[in-house]
Amino acid sequence: MPATLKSVPANRQNNAREVVERFFTACCALDFDGALELIDERCVYRNVPFHKARGKERIRRDLTLMAKGMTAFDVDMIHLAVSGNTVLTERVDTLTGRFFRAELPLMGVLVVENGKITEWRDYFDWSAMMGKITGSILMRPFRRS
Repeated sequence: MPATLKSVPANRQNNAREVVERFFTACCALDFDGALELIDERCVYRNVPFHKARGKERIRRDLTLMAKGMTAFDVDMIHLAVSGNTVLTERVDTLTGRFFRAELPLMGVLVVENGKITEWRDYFDWSAMMGKITGSILMRPFRRS
């Protein structure tokens, strides 16, 4: 039996897109408290290839740990597609700290229900990321300001 695509009201798709855009805007401002306001209490965050973070408080802990080493976080949204309440992102996240800067190409899936993100998965190549961070750390002291 072939799969069928259900018709989804445009306002529901726009809401999902808006929530995800607001989430990443807050993250880029390093306003993780603001970003977490858009996360559902029971959200599951899967940072593939790492662990699953279940629940808003665990996600808060993970974001707080990540933020400690960062001085800037930028998102270059290459593509954003919405199907119902699911938002697909192709983006390059740039993480900058005192001794490193790494551009991380990745794909993300975020599900929005009732104005909150209930599922968030990011997929990226861990070995490529570590190579970029390591290279950045090694070269940073020799760069001129």
